[in-house]
Amino acid sequence: MTIGYIGTLIIALFFMYSMDGSIGVMMMSFLILMPLISVIMTLIVRKSLKITLEVPDSAGKQQPVSAIIRLEKTTILPVPFLRMNLNADAHFDALNPEADPLPMKPDERSCSSGQYHRKYRRWKKLRKTQLLPDTLPLCLSMGTARNATYRIRLNPRFCGRGTVSLDDIRLSDYFAMFQLKLRMELRAHLLITPEIPELKANSVLFRSVSTEIAAADEETEAMPTHSASAMPGYEHRDYIPGDSLKRINWKLSSKRRHLMVRQDEPIALARLSVVLDFRRDNREIPLEKRLAAEEQLIETALGFLMLCARYGYPCKLHYLDALGEWENFSIDDGEQLAVESVNLLRGGFRSAEQIAASSQLPPALLQEAGCVLLYFTANAAAETAAALESFSAQLYWIVPEQDAEICTVPKNGSFWLVTQDHCLVQAGGEV
Repeated sequence: MTIGYIGTLIIALFFMYSMDGSIGVMMMSFLILMPLISVIMTLIVRKSLKITLEVPDSAGKQQPVSAIIRLEKTTILPVPFLRMNLNADAHFDALNPEADPLPMKPDERSCSSGQYHRKYRRWKKLRKTQLLPDTLPLCLSMGTARNATYRIRLNPRFCGRGTVSLDDIRLSDYFAMFQLKLRMELRAHLLITPEIPELKANSVLFRSVSTEIAAADEETEAMPTHSASAMPGYEHRDYIPGDSLKRINWKLSSKRRHLMVRQDEPIALARLSVVLDFRRDNREIPLEKRLAAEEQLIETALGFLMLCARYGYPCKLHYLDALGEWENFSIDDGEQLAVESVNLLRGGFRSAEQIAASSQLPPALLQEAGCVLLYFTANAAAETAAALESFSAQLYWIVPEQDAEICTVPKNGSFWLVTQDHCLVQAGGEV
């Protein structure tokens, strides 16, 4: 009930007693009866109102999508004023780019108890009242129509599992005097697919990995079998794009004037394994900065896998799925990787507490006699490093360049950094 309405009642009461009683009674009746009718109609509308929030299942970065708000009601009465806040997390561009961001939450360790409580109350009040960059206030209404649809444009910025939500939903009456808070909070999730970069084959890391694989192949190379003519040798077939260059019989190819591939030679047994660790560190850093580092890690890992697939090196990717369990799949071609990259993001990066039940290393990896392991992580904790020190294979420890000074490196591994332009640089070395 507003101050203006109370003032109007006082004026009507003064008019009724001092000037014209009958007209004053009519005014008082109107001022009391109409808001009462408005509240009753609003209560009826609230019971018949249904609100839904929809976004597409997936979208690419910088590809605008729409958040769809649907209003449905079973009564012919119009919806007066429906106010709510649309929130889009840091995976999206700011809905209100001109708004000031919320200051960091006060740190209890940096001040005394009394100062902390004062700062925290001030911060909490500011969070409720200040218009934030990721929040868009909405005021919607409906006429006599039973359905209404509203579309809000969103621009995905970082790859991952973006969240859009509606909260603080309030229904006010026709005179905007009373507000009824609807106890609901709607959420929708959008998988923002990564842009897989095209990495260069002449990078130091790829040359090092390919050298390790070639050395393992030489150790595990099988003896040639007998051909159909009962003479020692290999069966051959025409080269198909995507075949490993190591299987080409160059001598026979020069005679036949086209590439021939040894058909019965065993496929390379090198175990190239890539682990994408979705554990998020517990440091207090801005979410936008954190997402940028995690995106560097995801896209660079996928780019390296795509490079390996393009040059015929079979590899296996291990990651934590949406349930916090270790999942793995073998990668043979780029198209398969593009499809599987969507499944990677269904879980995405989470706090270490959310996936604490899983082991530090994938169980399937421990059962393999692998020769090369690339471990991509944004949470270079001492526990993980200690677990990897028991791994006997060649280890490459890869973290975002922002975390170079705070991470723990396993003693048996080489240390590599992911730059913002998706280059893999050895710490203190060349690209």
